[in-house]
Amino acid sequence: MSEIRINDIPITLINYASLIILEKSPYIDIVKQILKEMEFHYRDAQKDGQSEVSYAINPIILQEELAKKIQDEKLTDINICRTIQALCYASKLREGKEFFRSTRPGGGKTYHIVVNQRTLNACSRIL
Repeated sequence: MSEIRINDIPITLINYASLIILEKSPYIDIVKQILKEMEFHYRDAQKDGQSEVSYAINPIILQEELAKKIQDEKLTDINICRTIQALCYASKLREGKEFFRSTRPGGGKTYHIVVNQRTLNACSRIL
C-alpha cells in the first residue's frame, strides 16, 4: 500500500479513506466491487484494441447490487458516493482528467473513472 498524504484528500473524505485502508465493511466491499467492475470493463476494452475506457458508476445501482450480497445499515447512497470520492483522491487520480462527477436529470450523481493500467494500479494499491 502506498503512503497516503492527508493534504491530498478533502477533509470531508479523510475518514472514508481511513475506513477503506482499515478494510472496514461496507467501505472495503464498495471498493472491491468497483475494482472488479473496472477490471472487467478494462479487459473488454483491451479485446477491442482500446487502451482505456470510461467507467460510469451509478451509486444507486451499486447500492442495489451490494445489498444483495451484504446487509449493512451503513450501505447508503451517500456513503457510497463518499467512498467513491475517497477512493479516487486516495489513489491520487486527477480530478477532471482521470475521474469526474456528473449530475443525472433527477439530481443524483454519477461518477466517471477513466480506466487504464495506471488508474487500475493506483486504485488497487489502496487495498
